[in-house]
Amino acid sequence: MSDIVVAPFSNSDMRDWPVAHYGECVRLLLARWPSGGTIHVVGTANQKLAACGVVRQAPTARVVNQCGRWSWDRVLGEIERAACVIVNNSGIAHIAAGLGAPTVCVFGGAHDRSEWRPLGPNVIVVTRAIGCSPCQLDHGQSSWYGKACLRQIEPVTVVEAALAAMARDRREAA
Repeated sequence: MSDIVVAPFSNSDMRDWPVAHYGECVRLLLARWPSGGTIHVVGTANQKLAACGVVRQAPTARVVNQCGRWSWDRVLGEIERAACVIVNNSGIAHIAAGLGAPTVCVFGGAHDRSEWRPLGPNVIVVTRAIGCSPCQLDHGQSSWYGKACLRQIEPVTVVEAALAAMARDRREAA
């Protein structure tokens, strides 16, 4: 049984889906993936505290905050073996796509999706286009609409995309 890797942080808060949305996504995944493995939340040591907002209400036996605990090689290995990688528009999204992992990329309006989305046969991009995108802003506090392009992406939509990506990957492996 493979695990799910969740990478909730990028190098710009303008591209980060709200931590509370990730927390709800994890909670819903646990309910809809009852026989599944572990959900590993990855990031740097500096992101460990913020990641607590993702794992706080989840059972520790199934959801683990790995921020700052794993080496880069371990992160790459876990991504390559993952049942699914759930991630923002970030370098990790492109790495997961390149490794062929089932990848769900939550993509906001800061960048042009047609130019910057991760590419790969197992990638699903979940996005919400609004009138001000792409805004080309670097920081969320600069957003005129409070990052509505990300806030309006519902956790259940990301969960459904993850379950579809995992099901598609199982069919292709058979």
